[in-house]
Amino acid sequence: MEQASAVRQPNQGSREIVSVDQETSVAVAAGIMRDNRIGCLVVTGSGGRLVGILSERDIVRRLVVDCASPSDVLVRQIMTTDVACCAVGTQLGTVQAIMTARGIRHLPVVDNGIPVGMISSREVMASHHAIEEGMRDMTIFALAKLAESRDPETGRHLERVRTYAFKLAQDLEGQERFSDQIDAEFLRLIYLTSPLHDVGKVGIPDHVLLKPGRLDDHEFAIMKTHCARGAQTLDLALKRYPQAEFLRMARDIAACHHERVDGRGYPDGKTRDQIPLAARIFSLADIYDALVSRRVYKDAYTHEIARSIVLEGKGTQLDPEVVEAFLHCEQAFRTIRDQYDEARTAA
Repeated sequence: MEQASAVRQPNQGSREIVSVDQETSVAVAAGIMRDNRIGCLVVTGSGGRLVGILSERDIVRRLVVDCASPSDVLVRQIMTTDVACCAVGTQLGTVQAIMTARGIRHLPVVDNGIPVGMISSREVMASHHAIEEGMRDMTIFALAKLAESRDPETGRHLERVRTYAFKLAQDLEGQERFSDQIDAEFLRLIYLTSPLHDVGKVGIPDHVLLKPGRLDDHEFAIMKTHCARGAQTLDLALKRYPQAEFLRMARDIAACHHERVDGRGYPDGKTRDQIPLAARIFSLADIYDALVSRRVYKDAYTHEIARSIVLEGKGTQLDPEVVEAFLHCEQAFRTIRDQYDEARTAA
């Protein structure tokens, strides 16, 4: 039986490649593709240099159309010798342009003519997606840090409330009522976007935002505008990028995290189902954190007192089902609170 080696080359920013010699039979090459679950082989010649590409499409076209036996045909007889390739470090945009222009789905990565990797169109798309996610996360981080810069307490608050909100959403995920709303993406987005809830505070005057005490009615009216300010800012970005779901959730939370299910919240007096689910979840996280945290005008409440206040708000200020989720995971809330208290003490 004919033997041929499938040589795995070092991976240089893409998946490992599998190469064959040009004198290998097509039957053996097809077996290598099957065993490695790949649709394309790099063909190498003297010194391991790239001399061609063999794809499943090449094999099917030659063997099926010409009715040839795969054991009688050598790789060199049907391989593509006009090979497009790219060098290590080539930009993804260039790689994608080459693939589009040539109508190909796989592109060898070479270093001085030696194939060192193989990149597929699927991997290019995945990389673009990862870059977009990275840009999104940087945008969220930058905006959240902007809000934090106006309020020295906000940094720890952001970490706590995003984790509380994630735990609540995680508990609700298992309920049939929310099965069509909460999935892995919802969980990921509520954790990522929760820090943007108070981004509108960057537009609040210092004499109100940084006042060392309770606000009077006029000052409180000014403070309440942070919801609309934040929502308007995020909505402008959403109109520019309507497919950015993270902006949609961030906008919803910023706009509605001070609404109440009984309609007596602000800024719009929305009632239960008029308030986006993410905002209903976040509202409890925000309230709990405000209760157990020290402020210039109050000491931190114990978990037990905060728990009783949360229960009092069930069905009036807070969504009853979110309150039930809180009861299911209140030990996690204690742990999160204690964790960040320890972090603050250590700092």
